[in-house]
Amino acid sequence: MRWKLMRVRIALVMVAVLLMAPTASAHGANTFAFIMRNNSVQPDEASVQQNDTLIFYNVVDRNRTLTFSTEGKNGTIDWECEAGPSNSITTDDECRVWLDPEYYYPTILEIQISNNGTLWHIVNVTILLDNHTENGPPEGGFTLPGGGQEPSDSSDGIELQNILLVGAILSFTAAACIWIMRNNFRKDSNNIAKEE
Repeated sequence: MRWKLMRVRIALVMVAVLLMAPTASAHGANTFAFIMRNNSVQPDEASVQQNDTLIFYNVVDRNRTLTFSTEGKNGTIDWECEAGPSNSITTDDECRVWLDPEYYYPTILEIQISNNGTLWHIVNVTILLDNHTENGPPEGGFTLPGGGQEPSDSSDGIELQNILLVGAILSFTAAACIWIMRNNFRKDSNNIAKEE
């Protein structure tokens, strides 16, 4: 009987630890697309995070060469890719680069696009640190699609929500412990009464 009670207590402790463990909010790998047209690249600048993939689509009937050089975690990273003429059947008309956090620092990439060996356009890409600590709105607030602005001091509500969540988890765990202890006490009392 004591072993059953011990197993229940161990299970309760494990459930309580799992419920109180912090959750990590991570950014999944996103894909950011650029379209290389006759006279422009859309967009011609972007902010992305480490672990994102950049894809450059060539939609004209001539080759384009993309290059950049930057300092990475293991030394200088020199990247070059040639996007062939527009072709809807294969992927020869696109260039991809994955911003692997193991190699790329947060920095500004200056991606140079050339036509027939001549510099045609420069795309600036800001690589942001992917630090997995986003639990609320960004500093300075953010702009909603309708143009409304969310104030940046809304983090107090998030902290209150976290406190309430932890309180609810602790209350649930305490109630479950009390309920199990009462049931075990009743079973022990019934077993003692049967023995007498």
